[in-house]
Amino acid sequence: METELSGTTVSEHSEEPQTFSFAKYLDTICPYYLSYGMTWDEFWYGSLDRLAAYWQAHQFSIESRNQEMWLQGLYIRLAVASCMDKKFKYPDKPHRLTEMTEAEQDAENKRKVEQMRQQLLEIKARWDAKHKGDETSDS
Repeated sequence: METELSGTTVSEHSEEPQTFSFAKYLDTICPYYLSYGMTWDEFWYGSLDRLAAYWQAHQFSIESRNQEMWLQGLYIRLAVASCMDKKFKYPDKPHRLTEMTEAEQDAENKRKVEQMRQQLLEIKARWDAKHKGDETSDS
């Protein structure tokens, strides 16, 4: 006999030993795999290897959804910050989720160089306009 924490005694032979039933286990997990997109026939008559594939696909789906929600939170944060303080600007275009190809990187670099060139030309034009009459001759 064993004594529980409550002080009551339990006979070792009072309960039937529980046996594991694989069929009962499959009945329990079947709805989960159906929710992952597996068909009834695939679950009951297909290869057990498919269970692992569907489970892995479901894990990828969860991770993808997590990334989407994180990105949505980032956009909300940027939107609120741009409303509260004008020094924060909401992005003009969506954040890129994949890496740029080499051709895209080259085009982006050329765009940035051209943008910097235009800014420098504007600064030079303002400088020239401001100091146009300030030239003194040393002769």
